[in-house]
Amino acid sequence: MIPVTVIILSYNEALNIGRCVSRLSWTDDVVIVDSHSTDGTIELARRARPDVRVLRNAFEDFGQQRNWALDNAEPRHDWILFLDADEFMTPALAREIGEFVRSGPAESGAFVAGRNYFLGRWMKHCTFYPSYQLRLLKRGEVRYRKEGHGQREVTDGPLHYFRNAWRHEGFGKGVHQWIGRHNQYSTDEVDLVVRLRGEPLAAGELFSREPIVRRRALKRLAARVPMKPLTRFCYTYFWRRGFLDGYPGLVFCLLRVAHDIHIVAKIEERKRTPAP
Repeated sequence: MIPVTVIILSYNEALNIGRCVSRLSWTDDVVIVDSHSTDGTIELARRARPDVRVLRNAFEDFGQQRNWALDNAEPRHDWILFLDADEFMTPALAREIGEFVRSGPAESGAFVAGRNYFLGRWMKHCTFYPSYQLRLLKRGEVRYRKEGHGQREVTDGPLHYFRNAWRHEGFGKGVHQWIGRHNQYSTDEVDLVVRLRGEPLAAGELFSREPIVRRRALKRLAARVPMKPLTRFCYTYFWRRGFLDGYPGLVFCLLRVAHDIHIVAKIEERKRTPAP
């Protein structure tokens, strides 16, 4: 067994939870932090793995939920891996995690880049792979805070990057569910975009050797780009060679463009809405 506690965030994940849990036979401690599912998620999880531990907490945002889990899950191990129910571990990544934690690393945590799938195909180019998130962390050395629809890590320690990835099925519950979820995400992104436009640009960070530093610099730059939906499509589909992802890549790029249009429209709406 690998000495890692896996914490899964879930809400109505009946279509994914069994597959997610079944890929975790390499650990002896799996915790589900559920946001009061009503579709049998917990029952299916326990059917797939009877020893799974379950906690329930109302979801506010990803940062708050992960911090709540860190404070209440009572993990059996010092290393904690966060998963969403639509993220599925691979044997190669599990082996790499095992080698890392057993080496007694000095790092406070490690980044993972998920491989995003759409219509059965890996969106290698359309999703800017590898796009890292800090998901493995040493207990007591990392916290999270809300940023946009996601979270940003708060840590002073050195960090590691894994070579291998898990499989992310963000469309596992259907395109309609993805669109509904991203409607809320676009609302959350409005505050972030407005804030990023006010932050100074640091051109040198665009060429940093650290992927996370480059990504955050690109976000500040992207917040200022005019006609962002069109710019994103040209950048993703042509410059990043999204066309190599085939027809699913074209559809995926268009869905992302629609998401950007929603953000632009909501920002303009806010400008024209009288203050209360």
